[in-house]
Order: sequence, then structure tokens, then C-alpha cells
Amino acid sequence: MEKGRLISRFHAVATAAILVAVSGPLEAQSRDPETIEFTKPAGGERASGWTRSVMEAATQDVLPSVDPDAVRAAGRGLRENRPAGEPGSTAEMDLAPAGGERMSGDVRDRPLYWAGKLFFRKPDGGYVCSAQFISESVVLTAAHCVRDSDTGNWYDDVVFALQYEKGKYAEVYDTKCFSTLSGWVSPDESKYNYDFATILVDAPSKTGYFGTAWNWEGQYGDATKIGYPTSMEDGQVIQVERGPIEIKDGIVAMKHGNPKNQGGSSGGAWIGSFNDRQGSDEGNRMISLQSFHYDGLDGVGFGPYLTESFRKLWLFTENDCQ
Repeated sequence: MEKGRLISRFHAVATAAILVAVSGPLEAQSRDPETIEFTKPAGGERASGWTRSVMEAATQDVLPSVDPDAVRAAGRGLRENRPAGEPGSTAEMDLAPAGGERMSGDVRDRPLYWAGKLFFRKPDGGYVCSAQFISESVVLTAAHCVRDSDTGNWYDDVVFALQYEKGKYAEVYDTKCFSTLSGWVSPDESKYNYDFATILVDAPSKTGYFGTAWNWEGQYGDATKIGYPTSMEDGQVIQVERGPIEIKDGIVAMKHGNPKNQGGSSGGAWIGSFNDRQGSDEGNRMISLQSFHYDGLDGVGFGPYLTESFRKLWLFTENDCQ
């Protein structure tokens, strides 16, 4: 979908209040959880220090372990106060040049060449999550990869390395602005209903982007998840797993069957109708993402069910966070 069309749709439908996020504790319970909050990094030099060796040494962000029943219970009141909304989707866009030089390994293939690693700095050092393009200049990841859910503080030096593999990448994108919903900053598990973030980067994708879908219940019975789990190839090679999904009380569960540590895969897309056929323009809708797991439920991942609030956040970010 062209950027201009996205922006015009934003002006037609966005109704959420907009706040500039501040560093420091936020009174999450007093705010509408679907208020858009954002930050724009200071201008100037590209986020410094992310050399290839530093990227390889970055800590894989821990995938939170949370009781999914607690998340469902905590978010029940939020969902009861929101209309269901109409189903919607956007199409993928494949811009990768035929026969062009790409990275070695899985990440050179469609649709994985729309994905990569997100690098960022917390106060205690450098970390990494998974992320992917969902439109020409917008990258999607988990909210816990860009922002502290207790304080509301944003992480620093956020960059996206497209087609990352073993210290190499096709291109590194700097961040112009990034956004979450205010419900992510919460003292209880309801925040995992809002564990997604959209990032406007400083140049368009050269390979294309995933489609998206929201309010899609009943359309998909399984999905394919992608990302960089630390327990497989030391998180240096993108992984692909598939499994059945189910929605219960606003949370999507995927039985992917892999009992290994999924840290580092946070923010990786869950894709409905995964399609790796070159020349095809069908499928590859991002329907959720890797948000959390629960100790004792090995081989099962959980992600937020995306609704109209996700679409508004994405379109707001597309419009230069304004």
C-alpha cells in the first residue's frame, strides 16, 4: 500500500488522543490504555556504536514469562469497554530485485528478506529483538523491545538491521520516531494486550514488507512465526516455525512445539498464510507477534490479538508520529 494512501486513511479514522511520552513514572491506570504515545530521538548523527562486532555481542532480550490466564483476566475489562471493530487487512509488497545479491542463508528468501534484528540500549547495555517491515518505512516489533513497562522510559539508540545474519546485514535503518499505546505502561498483566510497537525508520525498505490483518478471528487456524531465538544458532540466523493458533480473551496462543529458549525472538511476526513462492502476491499477513511465554508450557508462545487500536497506532507512526 502506498504511503500516501496510508496517511490519508489516518486522517480519516484516527480518533485516539495523542501524548508525547515523558521519561519517568507514568500514571498508567488514569489514562485511556489506547492513547498513542511516542518519542522522537534527538536529531544528528546515526545511533552511534552499533558496529557489527557490537551487534554480535548484544544481549538477546529475555522473552517474558507470564501466566496467560492472568493476562486474559487483567485485560477482560478493557476488552468489554471496546467495540469489536471491523476486520481489515493490507497486502504485502515485494520489491526484492530478481536475482539480486542478498544475504546467505534463509534470510535471502521471500518473505524473510523483509525481516531483521532490532538493536537498542537499556541502562545496563545493548540488547536485541526481532522485527520486520509492515509498510514502506514502518517496522513492527514488541513494545517491550522499545519501552520499559514500569517506568514508561523509552530505550535509546534504536536501529533496525534488515536481513541480519551472523553479523552481516543488507542495510541498517535509523529511527525517526516510535510509538506504543499507553496501555503498555501498566502495573498489571493487562499490558500484554498492548505489547506491540511501530517504528518509523529513516529510509524506505528496498525489499518490500509484510501485509497485516486485524480483527481477523475465524480467518486463520495456524500461523508461521519468524525471529531470532537465542537457543538456535546463537540467535544469529533467522528461524521459521509453524503451529496451530487459538484466540482466547484477546490473547493469541501458538503451539509451535519448540521447547528451546525463545529469548531474542520477541517482536518476531506471526504470519497468516505464509507464502515463500517467488512472483506470488498472496498471503504473508502479519496477524500477531511473539510477546511472551509461560514456564511449564514449553513449545507454546503468546501474542496480542490485533484490533483497530493497532491500525491507528501504525497509521499514526506512518504519518511521522504527528
